Amino acid sequence: MSTIPALMGGRKLTHSLDFDSSAAASALLRFGVQTIDMADAQVTLVTKQTSTSGEVQLSGQILVLDATSSGTSEIMLLPPEADCKGLVLIAHNNGGEEILIKEDAGSVTIVTIDTGESALLWCDGSATTAYGAAHVGWTSVLFDAHID
Repeated sequence: MSTIPALMGGRKLTHSLDFDSSAAASALLRFGVQTIDMADAQVTLVTKQTSTSGEVQLSGQILVLDATSSGTSEIMLLPPEADCKGLVLIAHNNGGEEILIKEDAGSVTIVTIDTGESALLWCDGSATTAYGAAHVGWTSVLFDAHID
């Protein structure tokens, strides 16, 4: 068994992750939480460092979506799959109406999340046409049961 010289002498591994590597839970990564007010408008998630009107910079993996209750569905567009390979998001609808989560072009609905529901979304980074059907790079699983 070899040792890493930088760790000899009782020093601990240092890194840029936001937890102490000497803690028991250091093998777990902490997800960031971001609350997004849908405000009865289409919201586009972006991974770039600048945003324009209607765009929200993605800063967390757990998205608490606050849809207002005007009686119409809210629409959220995911970032382009080319920018999101390996990205995992958890979206929770905390508002009063359903939210349609769509790919960046807005033509394919990935999942519809009703009030109180959550969805797990992940991106494989590629949009392809396989088995005769279009794949937009994003996949989801809906969790329709929740604990109050």
